[in-house]
Amino acid sequence: MNLYPLSVALLFLCFLTAAGESPTHFTGEVSINCGSSGTSAALDGREWLGDVKPKFSSMLQIKGSSSTTATAIHKFIYAAAVPHRTARISRSKFSYEFQVSPGQKVIRLYFHPTLYKGFKGFQDLFTVESGPFTLLSNFSASLTAHALGMNSFVKEFCLNVQENGRLSIGFSPSSLDAYAFINGIEIISVPASLSYFQGGDIGVQVVGHKSPVYLEYNTALEVIHRMSIKQSSVRSAGDFDGIFPMWATRRAKKDKSSTWKIPVDMGFRYLIRLHFSELGLKIAETDDVIFKVLINEMVADTNIDIVKERNDDNIPWYRDYMLLMRGNKKEGKRHLLISLQSYDELIDGHGLLAGFEIFKLSNPDNSLASPNPFPPSQDSPSLLWVLGHRNAIATVAITIIALVNIIVHKSRETWEASRTEEENKPSARAERQCRRFSFAEIQLATENFSDALLIGKGGFGRVYKGLIDKGQNIVAVKRLKLSSSQGSHEFLTEIEMLSQLRHVNLVSLIGYCNEHGEMILVYDYMACGTLADHLYKLQRESSNCCSLTWKQRLDICIGAGRGLDYLHTGHGIIHRDVKASNILLDENFVAKVSDFGLAKPEDGRKLKSYVSTKVKGTFGYLDPYYFNTQKLTRKSDTYAFGVVLLEVLCGRPAVVSRVAENEHILSKWALDYIRKGEVDQIIASNLRDEISSDSLKTFVGVAERCLCHEPKNRPTMSQVVLQLESALEQQENKEQLESALEQQENKELVALNETTGAFDDSCHCNDEINLLAVNKGKLKIASSDEQHQTNSKVVNSELLSGRKDGRRATILKPLRLWPRDGFWNRVKPSKKNKLSSYGVLEIVTIAKTCEEISAADIKLAKFDWNKIAAATNNFSYSNQVGEGGFGPVYKAALPKGQVVAVKSLSPSSVKGLKEFKNEILLVQNLRHQNIIKLLGYCFHKQEKFLVYEFMENGSLMENLLVVSALQNHNGDCSRTCLSTSRFTAETNSQRSENQQYFSGFSDES
Repeated sequence: MNLYPLSVALLFLCFLTAAGESPTHFTGEVSINCGSSGTSAALDGREWLGDVKPKFSSMLQIKGSSSTTATAIHKFIYAAAVPHRTARISRSKFSYEFQVSPGQKVIRLYFHPTLYKGFKGFQDLFTVESGPFTLLSNFSASLTAHALGMNSFVKEFCLNVQENGRLSIGFSPSSLDAYAFINGIEIISVPASLSYFQGGDIGVQVVGHKSPVYLEYNTALEVIHRMSIKQSSVRSAGDFDGIFPMWATRRAKKDKSSTWKIPVDMGFRYLIRLHFSELGLKIAETDDVIFKVLINEMVADTNIDIVKERNDDNIPWYRDYMLLMRGNKKEGKRHLLISLQSYDELIDGHGLLAGFEIFKLSNPDNSLASPNPFPPSQDSPSLLWVLGHRNAIATVAITIIALVNIIVHKSRETWEASRTEEENKPSARAERQCRRFSFAEIQLATENFSDALLIGKGGFGRVYKGLIDKGQNIVAVKRLKLSSSQGSHEFLTEIEMLSQLRHVNLVSLIGYCNEHGEMILVYDYMACGTLADHLYKLQRESSNCCSLTWKQRLDICIGAGRGLDYLHTGHGIIHRDVKASNILLDENFVAKVSDFGLAKPEDGRKLKSYVSTKVKGTFGYLDPYYFNTQKLTRKSDTYAFGVVLLEVLCGRPAVVSRVAENEHILSKWALDYIRKGEVDQIIASNLRDEISSDSLKTFVGVAERCLCHEPKNRPTMSQVVLQLESALEQQENKEQLESALEQQENKELVALNETTGAFDDSCHCNDEINLLAVNKGKLKIASSDEQHQTNSKVVNSELLSGRKDGRRATILKPLRLWPRDGFWNRVKPSKKNKLSSYGVLEIVTIAKTCEEISAADIKLAKFDWNKIAAATNNFSYSNQVGEGGFGPVYKAALPKGQVVAVKSLSPSSVKGLKEFKNEILLVQNLRHQNIIKLLGYCFHKQEKFLVYEFMENGSLMENLLVVSALQNHNGDCSRTCLSTSRFTAETNSQRSENQQYFSGFSDES
């Protein structure tokens, strides 16, 4: 039997099977005909895939169960029905997810606004998002089409897709009476030769500035205008019409005008790409002809500059420019002018260019959204009243007067409601970060503000427990009274503040409602109520209520203090209404500072430490200095927090009316006893047997300092938190010691007063070492080991028998080893990493685990020493720009023209190899506008180098030495200090026990 034909057939079938397998992702172009099934062909021959039961379901997913498909009711009067005949449409959010190849993608969104079956009476108003970018916001396709004078139109965007990433496009209706729709989606890969993010070391030239800007991949672009200028004698440069079929092909006019006007939105940056024709490039090389490229009447380029940057290997078919259109986007559109100017009458500007493109760049909020066009004006129809009888005239007159009164009254109500809603409208940034609830949603969540769901009330209004998102999430709904002292200003202040603040000890704002003149705020629900509830309110209502333990109270105070410290140091915000009822507790009794209606930001442009403002706050918590001078400072919050500390200790409110006159004000009454040394007289009865004497002493001390009359004598909130943590630690040590003594009644413990222990360099990795920890003593461990210690783990942490000779004793808590040198500060130990301070001699057996820092851990570029030497003119003194204890700093120009700073570490520097590597590991992962960027490093024999970005203005100290600069620009100096302090505050305000702190700051850093 001959098997050869059978083998050939099997091989052919295998080939067909392999060829028929679909790719793992879309490559090239993707065309989706939304709302249709199967494959449709357009007039240009392209195939459009339907999204109803798509063929490539693994590469295209549609999310949003309530989205549907619809067909236009009106009959089409033009031929290009695909993709405009059908649409995917919904009154709730839906999205597409595409599995596409990585790289730059052009996204085209096709819209045909018309009547769709089932959506009559609703308006098209929606937001389109892709990943972190907002492409369109509160967008009306019908208004846009009317403004363009077209039945259908296309919105085109460009963004970058990461490796193994999915491209998502989401559509969200803006209100309950609105819907979102899309007719077609196209995704096109951008060729590398036309990349919009190509800047390299050259960057994009900014019109009117010398410094280039680097367009990074985390920017989204919107195509505002494309024009291909066709000339019969000029070939299109780069043949870009063949790549992008959506280009607007327009023949140049025959006049000599070479200026184009394109309307653009204000408040955005724009990328302008000019494509030069072959004729234009030849003219640029001619010495006799000079032409200029002007953008908004500023010279962007000349043919001389173009020739300088040309070479045979890389002909610049196009040039990119960047322009900032300053102004508020609410001002509407203004013209962007592009013109070519030549002194040779024979040169026609149209012949120099093959075309140009204009792109809008996303703003810092990752948004490309712009306002909708104004709706079309409608002429009011005139009515002809024909009256045949005299009685009819009187009747009609009375009817008209009554109707006018009704209309005026209703119009006034509507106008007042809309004015209130507009006045209570937060900023665009807050709107993006907070959810806007309709009044109907709030009514549904609270069962129309049922009293059964009421959880709090006060002069500001009422707070209700509510359920949103179909009962999935519990929230707190705060409805402000219209007559409340907290008016629209405080309402907006709270939205603006909480929308930009994120901290574990600050309450989170979910959203707001400002419809129908209402002022409603929606927060995360705090299951355990307020601190005031647990200190005195619940105990008055029920004698069976469990009181907070002293440790719980300390934890709550520490959390609230951290929240206030974050406000002060991280954002320069003064709360102005700190009190026990504004400290909320979640289900784990974690403190959350709330109610930011009276919060006041400091003026960062001024050097004053106070804000002059009217006195506002709560009686009993008001800072006397603020009350008398109307000067609000951070220390005003410190004073109010001191009153809260007394409430925690005494278990009574700040103001009590039904007591003796000298006991009305808590702060005055308690301070009198404290200064007389009779603190035990003010402690809540349920705490007297629980508090340790050391913890009480520390707590009372910090409360007394907070209540100092002069603000300068009060501690900062960070200092308050440190003292409270110390009080908590003292309380825990007392409880653990008592527990240890109960379990080890037959064991001996030896008490010491003060001792100093020290270890030498014999401490090595993977060896067991005995550490001597002493009460109030100093533990010092020196090591010359070149390895990086990452952790110290307690092996034996059980309570052991003690001996009088001190060879072995108990350990009550784990211990950590802290590195310390000229670069790092010692990391502050947390309460879990300290030993007892009760005079117990302790010996701990610890195993050290270390690891060598390898080159794999360093992600930065390693520079060649020869290039570094050449760039610094062999470390010439003329290139030296600074010097410190670590060694000199040189200015260097790399081969590609990039200017950098090279920091050379001298052999005598205090920084060894370990510290050098530590600095690289730390700084390479930091990204902050106030931190200098580390570019790379270099080793050469015993020499070590760090390569940083170059700071042209030098150090702060150099600028301060110039007296005239200090006198004329002290505002710049204050801003420099503010930026430095802001970075330090943001780094330390949310620290964990494993994070390091920066030390050694100086005016040369």
